[in-house]
This record gives sequence, structure tokens and C-alpha cells, in this order.
Amino acid sequence: MPRYLDTSLLVAVLIREAGTPAAKTYLASRGAAPLLISRWAVTELSSALALKVRTATIDAAEQAAALIMFRRFVTLRLQLVNIDPVDFEFAAGMSDYSAMPLRAGDALHLAVCKRLGTRLATFDARMATAANHHGVGTDFLKIP
Repeated sequence: MPRYLDTSLLVAVLIREAGTPAAKTYLASRGAAPLLISRWAVTELSSALALKVRTATIDAAEQAAALIMFRRFVTLRLQLVNIDPVDFEFAAGMSDYSAMPLRAGDALHLAVCKRLGTRLATFDARMATAANHHGVGTDFLKIP
């Protein structure tokens, strides 16, 4: 079964942080199995890296290097999937459920997973909980 990588995992692969070893081990364990990201993840990744520059977690050179690595990663290993109009409807429905807090961007990731019938790979515990609630299987990676 293909795996959909969320932005928390992508960032950990590209920028050295606490989850980097777990992210790289996870990707290696997947072998040649399909790894998917959506076009929304591309936008969210750029935003996450820019935030890291603004908060002085990384500098502009590290941001540029991460973006180059990301483009290579997409070309060599990832399958980029489009957002379908129905994904927005699924995401809105998931967001309507107030007992399970879910950010709009995360709901969009989950909607894509649901439509494609894939599992979500993430470090985000809140997103993994919401995914499971909405019938999306997860590979929840823990930061040691």
C-alpha cells in the first residue's frame, strides 16, 4: 500500500532535527514502495522552511539547500498527486467535527489520503489521532 508523507516527515528528512533519524529509517524501510505527496504539501513545506528561517532555526542557505534536496527527492522518489475538488469537500466535513481539532491544511492532507486509499505517515500525534478517527490509517512516527 502506498504511503502519503505529511509535511512533518518531509521537513525532518530535509532539515536536521530530532526526528531526522526516524524519518530516514522509515523511508529506507519502505524500499521501492510508492511514496506520495500532494501539491498542497509542496506549499506547506515551503511555508515551514520559511518559518524556520524567520525563527532562526535555520538560515537562508540551509533553506535553499533543503529546497534543492526536496526537488531532487520529488523527482527521484516521490509521486506528486493533485488536489481534487472533492478533497476540499472531504476536508470541510472533517473540519466540521469540533470534538476532534483539525487544522484546515491537515484536513486537506487527510482528505487526499482518504480519496486515494493510502496510509498517512506523520510525526504529528494530533493529526494521527484525527486520521484514525476519520478512517485513514497511519504510520505514526515517534521522535525519540
